[in-house]
Amino acid sequence: MGSKTSKPITEPTAPAKGGQDGTEGSPFKKSSRKCTDVLCLLFFVLFWIGMAVISIVSYTKGQPQRLAYGMDFKGRICGTQSTSAANGVPAYDLTNYTYLAYPRLAQDLYDMQLDTKFDPTDPANLKKLYGVCVSACPSSLDANGDPLYVHALVSYEKHDVVSTTNVSYGASVEDTAAGSPFKIYINTTSVMYRCLELPDQEQINYVRCVDDCPSSSPNTSICGSNSTFYDCGSMGCTNYQRKHLSSCKNVQLKTETTTSQPANQSPIFDAMNSGWFMIMGWFSDLQKAAVPVLICGALFALILGFVWLVLMRFCAGFFVWLTILLVIAMLLITTFFLAYRGELLNNTNISSTLLKSGLSAAQVATITADVSSASAQINFVNAQTLYWTYAAYIFIAVDVVVLLLLIFMCGRIHIAVGIIREASKAIGRLPFLVLFPIVPAFFITGFVIYWIITAAYLATSGAVSLGSVVDTVGSATGQTRPQFSMEQDNVLNYLLIYHLFGLLWSVQFLSDLGYMAMAGAVCEYYWTLDKSTIGRIPIIASFYRALRYHLGTLAFGSLIVAIIQFARLVLEYIDQKLKSAQQNTLVKVAMLCFKCCLWCFEKCIKFLNKNAYIIVAMKGDGFCSSMKESFSLLLANAARVATVSVITTFLLFLGKIFITAFSCMMLFLFITNPPKQLPAFFLGDVANINSPVFPLLVCGLLAYGIATMFLNVYETAIDTILLCFCEDCKVNKATGTYYMSDELLAYVDGAAKKHAFAHYQKASPEAEA
Repeated sequence: MGSKTSKPITEPTAPAKGGQDGTEGSPFKKSSRKCTDVLCLLFFVLFWIGMAVISIVSYTKGQPQRLAYGMDFKGRICGTQSTSAANGVPAYDLTNYTYLAYPRLAQDLYDMQLDTKFDPTDPANLKKLYGVCVSACPSSLDANGDPLYVHALVSYEKHDVVSTTNVSYGASVEDTAAGSPFKIYINTTSVMYRCLELPDQEQINYVRCVDDCPSSSPNTSICGSNSTFYDCGSMGCTNYQRKHLSSCKNVQLKTETTTSQPANQSPIFDAMNSGWFMIMGWFSDLQKAAVPVLICGALFALILGFVWLVLMRFCAGFFVWLTILLVIAMLLITTFFLAYRGELLNNTNISSTLLKSGLSAAQVATITADVSSASAQINFVNAQTLYWTYAAYIFIAVDVVVLLLLIFMCGRIHIAVGIIREASKAIGRLPFLVLFPIVPAFFITGFVIYWIITAAYLATSGAVSLGSVVDTVGSATGQTRPQFSMEQDNVLNYLLIYHLFGLLWSVQFLSDLGYMAMAGAVCEYYWTLDKSTIGRIPIIASFYRALRYHLGTLAFGSLIVAIIQFARLVLEYIDQKLKSAQQNTLVKVAMLCFKCCLWCFEKCIKFLNKNAYIIVAMKGDGFCSSMKESFSLLLANAARVATVSVITTFLLFLGKIFITAFSCMMLFLFITNPPKQLPAFFLGDVANINSPVFPLLVCGLLAYGIATMFLNVYETAIDTILLCFCEDCKVNKATGTYYMSDELLAYVDGAAKKHAFAHYQKASPEAEA
């Protein structure tokens, strides 16, 4: 609405000619739009036809089971079948054998240790492990208590893979040269369809009461220092204590752990096992605290997002000036410290005070200097003092520049506060705007799932060839282990590159679509005088406008970003390939500079794209004209934009930290002091958590994700309000018929603000008199 404090006049001034929808002085087009950048949209459609062709080819030739089930010692893919032999791999039917067991894992790992070129981080080394397809992961004993053996069979037609038979079926039936049959000593566990010999741990928890025995009935089995430990069983020691030892005031807990593991292990195997138990412990704790993690990490984070929105609406000025004061204080303290270390401050009282705190420059330099003579020590101290002096001068200059900038930009800081408050009002008026990011996130998630599935089919479209390679140790023992390779031609590599670029372009396209829809809703809010006519869900109309008219513009802008991202990936690939050649420091520095430049370039293009999308959402123009107009608008208001951007970035960062920290604190209180008033469902099994670290980490990541989604909407609203404000000042400066709020109107230069939309206002009683 117009300013209520502006001078009322009974005769309306001639308003500026504005939007083509009949709204005077407004560049916003709610209708009367045309399709923009149609050629780019056609190119995007043609590109996606190529993506569809790749998908069809991949689904026809690909075998993603190779990634899921793995291959046995003959190159056969577990869980699949092949009716004919190919590339040395015989015909097979392993439909019911989906798991891959490693019956000679310890020996294979030992062989790898002897290989000086072995890289434990390379997943391709799993192909070097001797595998046998089985229907279920075998145990050391069968149901009757008899030991089990794994037979590495050439054909699965007449014999069982896992049985109690310790006698070979013959070299023509099974791989006796490799040592088949193999006895199973340790129960195996399925991990992604791989049967691993993970140590079997069994834990028994005990509890006992150690209260002093009463003199009347000294039953030492239930009291005293020698009382009996009781097995807590499945109910857990906490529940056992409450049920059977409720009167006890002091208890002791004990845990017995029994571990079964192979006798001969390798460092690689030990690392696998330790990592496995660590991961299992993490997920066990997460399972026990799943409901509290969801409550604190999602529900509390969403509520705190709205709390932060309210704080920004009513306390934006306080937070902004507090931020500025903290920055000034940090700079002054740093400058003072550097000046003291550089001996620019000679006050005796200051020196004596800091000396008591252990901050004497000479003392620190004397202690840390590795010198052998008094003269060298003096030279070292003087050199260090000189370095501190230079640093102090630099920070003094920085302090002066910052203070001058603050004095010069004081008015613009007030504008930043007003824009932040106006963005808070906009989100408060458009509450569904906060939930809208779920829509593009849903489409992006669906596309990424499709992309991963297609990539799995495409990556396994090559043929499998079987070759026989003799190991160093295997050659000495007469035991051979074949290896496998994927025959990939250049066409497959090009298709993978095409598919990768499709990921970058499509994800950026969907993200930009959501941004334009949100910007359009905020534009409609700003350029509408009577806010009550907007409704609660203008985001739907804005989303429709983006889909109906501006898909080509989105394809254009997202293509530019995708090309830069692809260039960064190519540079990273080149960097990995040239690691051995980067012993030269100059080459390494040059590569880092290239990476940094591309990263900065991508950030700049994304910033310009977002502002161009705001102009598109506002006026309905094409990408190039919108980019040009937004750039000129930003350039004309560089000081305002810079001030708002810096303050907004810091405030949003504080908001994310506030929401994440508060959510984690609530979960920590849930775990350490479970509220007894809540139902057991909301508490989970937090009383038996071993460590709260992993649940807190997951809660923090979840809360940070929710906060980022929420505050990104806030950032979009701020950027849109800022650009609309600049456009309002530009378009309506001559007539003074501004669309901005009363608070922003106070910062408009000149006397025009006194007549802002006076022709929309009724005359006041004073004027009528």
